[in-house]
Amino acid sequence: MPSDRPTPTWRRSAAMVIKIAWSADRRRTLLAVLLLGGQAVVQTLFALWLKLVLDGAAAGDPAAMIIGAAGVVASIAGTGALSHAGGRVLATLSGELRYGLNLRLLRVTAGVPTLDLHETPEHLTQLEGVRREQYQLYSVLPRLVELLALVIRLVAMGVLLAGVHPALLLLPLFGLPAVAVSPWTGGLFREGQERAAEPARRAEHVLELTATAGAAKEIRLYRIGRVLLDRFDAEQRSVRRIHHRLQLRAVGIGLVCRLTFLAGYLGAVVLVVQLAAAGRASLGDAVLTAVLAGQVLGLVTGAADALQLTFQSLVAAGRLVHLADVEAGARGTGTGTVPDRLEQGIRLDRVTYRYPGTDRAALAEVDLTLPAGTTVAVVGDNGAGKSTLVKLLAGLYRPSSGRILLDGTDLATVDPAAFRRRTSACFQDHARFEFTVRTAVGLGDLDALAVPERADPAIRDAIERAGAADVVAGLPAGPDTQLGPAWPGGVDLSGGQWQRLALARAMMRTEPLLLLLDEPASALDAEVEHELFRRWALAARRAAKINGGVTVLVSHRFSTVRMADLVIVCDRGRVTEVGDHDTLIKLGGHYADMYELQARSYR
Repeated sequence: MPSDRPTPTWRRSAAMVIKIAWSADRRRTLLAVLLLGGQAVVQTLFALWLKLVLDGAAAGDPAAMIIGAAGVVASIAGTGALSHAGGRVLATLSGELRYGLNLRLLRVTAGVPTLDLHETPEHLTQLEGVRREQYQLYSVLPRLVELLALVIRLVAMGVLLAGVHPALLLLPLFGLPAVAVSPWTGGLFREGQERAAEPARRAEHVLELTATAGAAKEIRLYRIGRVLLDRFDAEQRSVRRIHHRLQLRAVGIGLVCRLTFLAGYLGAVVLVVQLAAAGRASLGDAVLTAVLAGQVLGLVTGAADALQLTFQSLVAAGRLVHLADVEAGARGTGTGTVPDRLEQGIRLDRVTYRYPGTDRAALAEVDLTLPAGTTVAVVGDNGAGKSTLVKLLAGLYRPSSGRILLDGTDLATVDPAAFRRRTSACFQDHARFEFTVRTAVGLGDLDALAVPERADPAIRDAIERAGAADVVAGLPAGPDTQLGPAWPGGVDLSGGQWQRLALARAMMRTEPLLLLLDEPASALDAEVEHELFRRWALAARRAAKINGGVTVLVSHRFSTVRMADLVIVCDRGRVTEVGDHDTLIKLGGHYADMYELQARSYR
């Protein structure tokens, strides 16, 4: 059963949103509270001014009637004006809050130095939830302010009702059950969101498949549109079933609470009628009580509904708090510096890595040294652990056990940002940045990109070293061409052309201590890859004399691999062979078998 009270996450979620809003615009935050709080008071005083009019009429007191009438007019006009002004201020503030929350989300996702946020199911559920529930997230502040205004109205009504008879203060108490169960019913909503998160993610994945160009060809070729539609429908029905069952429980509880308040309302009316009959209450008191009692009914039920809506918004904000906690925990405490030059190299000391939520090791007990100044090739069958090794070296994964040493210094103690500045990489699943070519390549070295006189020569050189000069020359506007067909004037590229631009991005850093190339030319011809790696190897050896940098290449093409100084063979998550090409061929092990198998295919 859901908790009957907010957990610390609720409070942290509200505090986070208020802090962001306060930082974005303190004046508007305070003004929204004052305007809507003032509206609550002015609107409540309407009943008091009406009482003055009626009591003045009964007593023949023109002054009281005039004051009361002026108050009625002022209440009506003031309520409308304050509501309009408060709504405008709140709308503007909500826009700024939306920007602030989006900025916070971007900082959180970009601030996690590893890939845990994107590869751990629990974190992915929260990340997808934030994206799916953006409206709820942006509504947190308006709902908190509206809830505060409701509380102010209830307090003001209590003061006025107590002036008629103290027993009338009990009237709002009949609405307390509705308020008290709101956290519980809000917990039902949270429970529904959590239980429906997985099927909702699966439905979103199916929807994304049908809406993106990548899967369009196979969907049509294999005629699987109906299968995807059925799967989407099944997942959505699962989501609806979960929410329907919990909503029925919430509606039943709400009905009982409203009947409880109705009993109190009828009791208040009977009490005031008896007081009036006994001459202890005026006609104005009776009208004031009737008006306020009716408003209390709406306010209490409104407060209960507002609490539920607020908790729903805080669920979305709580997801962002969860992601912020992940970012804070993953940030690490490394403050060590990165050497200007590698003297010994990079050592993996009994490194084991398991993916989050699994017990099986993707890499187990890896113990090897990548000497400074060497070009290293990593080979193995699919799923052997090659890409995992590359991501460990890049610091994108943290070893489950063991250490990665940089000239004897544990990489976990090194400042991640400083290490990244001395690392460059081209991954097999590289990003397709749909910017101009100049920007898409220049992102590989932000320091160079920020200085125009340095940027253009550096970008041209990187494009040349990546063998992408012909690709860029063939584009409509050369390096100023917009990439991506979805943008005005944008062009699409082939897989090989996108890969060359990713390579050019990796080439922006001319003297990295670690250059990682994970299947960097898988979409290119074997001859092109061979020539590119020959040029990289020569450049790496020249750079190695300066900084002792290490180049790591993952490839299935042995004509390229044989040029490396050192070859590492991965097999089923373990490093089984280490040596240069000639040594491993003489060894007659797995490397020699793979080499011979590939060589036969070219005969």
